[in-house]
Amino acid sequence: MSAPPVPSSPPPAPPPPAQPGDPLPHFGLPFRFSGPAAAWNEQDSLDEVADCLLAILVCPQGFRAELPAFGQPDPTFLVPGPSPDAIRAAVSRWEPRAVLLLDTYPDLIDALVAHVEAYVQVRSEE
Repeated sequence: MSAPPVPSSPPPAPPPPAQPGDPLPHFGLPFRFSGPAAAWNEQDSLDEVADCLLAILVCPQGFRAELPAFGQPDPTFLVPGPSPDAIRAAVSRWEPRAVLLLDTYPDLIDALVAHVEAYVQVRSEE
């Protein structure tokens, strides 16, 4: 003899609609998990703007088929290294929320390696 059927519970209620001022999550870059869920940053936060800059800086132009102009010119074999002006132009085109300060310096051991440090700040609305 089989057990009597167990009544099913009702489906969970849908989440309430977003309200003005609610955080708008964006996946963190690189995509990763933070505990059981994907890591995310609130829209327009410094972390989210920095993730957008990372996407611009690591994506060579032509890499994204749906938006071939996105990114910066490929700096792989450039000597003496990536141009700060090209980086500034790409960032100002694709991420107007950012204020960028760049610092470049050569590697102490390998003359073919150039280092670029980017300091990011969110542009104020003023």
